[in-house]
Amino acid sequence: MPLVFWYFMMPLNIRFSSSGQTFRSLGQITGLLGTALLSINFVLAARFRFLDRWFRGLNRVYIKHHIIGALSFSLLLFHPTFLVVQFIFISLKSAFDFIFLFGSPALFLGKLALLVFVVLMVITFYLNFKYQNWKNTHKYLGIVLLLGSVHMFLIPSDVSRNPALKYYMLALAAFGAYSYFYRTIFGVYKKGEYKYRLAEVIKVNESVVELKLMPINEKMKYMSGQFVFVRFDVPGVLSESHPFSVASSSKDEELSLGIKTLGDYTSMVYLLKPGVTCSIEGPFGAFSQTDTGSKRQIWIAGGIGVTPFLGMARDLISKMNDYAIDLYYSVKNEREMAFAEELKKIAEQNSNFKFRPHLSEKNGFLSADLITKNSLNFTDAEIFLCGPSGFMKSLREQFVNLGFKNNKIHSEEFSL
Repeated sequence: MPLVFWYFMMPLNIRFSSSGQTFRSLGQITGLLGTALLSINFVLAARFRFLDRWFRGLNRVYIKHHIIGALSFSLLLFHPTFLVVQFIFISLKSAFDFIFLFGSPALFLGKLALLVFVVLMVITFYLNFKYQNWKNTHKYLGIVLLLGSVHMFLIPSDVSRNPALKYYMLALAAFGAYSYFYRTIFGVYKKGEYKYRLAEVIKVNESVVELKLMPINEKMKYMSGQFVFVRFDVPGVLSESHPFSVASSSKDEELSLGIKTLGDYTSMVYLLKPGVTCSIEGPFGAFSQTDTGSKRQIWIAGGIGVTPFLGMARDLISKMNDYAIDLYYSVKNEREMAFAEELKKIAEQNSNFKFRPHLSEKNGFLSADLITKNSLNFTDAEIFLCGPSGFMKSLREQFVNLGFKNNKIHSEEFSL
């Protein structure tokens, strides 16, 4: 839309009439598109429920957020670069002054916005920050939108000369700013969160814990396989919001979460005591066995990726005869296998549910060839993947190479 407004403001033969004019026009295009995408990216990061529905999963929203953020950053880097080249065609002194002199307040705000953006994007893409530190620095991206928007509206440009373009960009920036404040500031006080109390902490194995939570007032309605954001009402690391897959059946009164104790946050779950309260935001995601075209399904879990499948299996106990499901559970060794005994019992009680554990240290990596050899009538099956990103990517490619349609392969690719 910004390009459409820009296109009709002036004939292209004038905009690209000389080398200097060409680079000036390229600077305008990259500035408009970069600012528009930056505004949209704040909307994608706000966890709006309508986006979860539109994109069929918040995980997919975050993937697009990551891509659009990188694209916006690239465009806004090219914006001043093209303008510098434009000034070079006038004189080197003009280019030097544009880069290094203070300039007008509007120009200074643009330079400051770009500097902050560069620092924050270097942290995001290149520095191996801990999640907590990364999240705190990411919050300052709102400064970039604020400074950049003021720069855009104050600097003499096509935006200031065209009311339609001006108000369109103003609306985009306003929606982006609202989304930013909604998530980082007002989100703390927003309605829609569910209050739960920790009822039990169960040590499943050396590295996996199951938390059982009971609703204090209203129970959250969810489909098995979805995930939630949890924020415990305790000071420190655990007071930050983190995503976890739901491991309980949608029919259960309690909400069960399976957590692998890795990193600063998850390693502290052992410190939680029954009675601690928490806020639950959700549910999110469309990773569900009930939302597909076929009841012949192959579930493939890697490591803690078994958590949503546990909830799905618990949910289907009474309806297992309507389904035909093979669950492949890949871990390095038996010590890392969580919830195996319960899954075995479900399989023993339901002939239509096959539990197939796979130990990679003993049998090598799990492959699509091995799965199709062991599973009968797999050609019409819906495939569900959940596990490390490399594990899911490899298996998806293998299944596609075997002739499976990509839209028949469902994955839970949530990663911050």
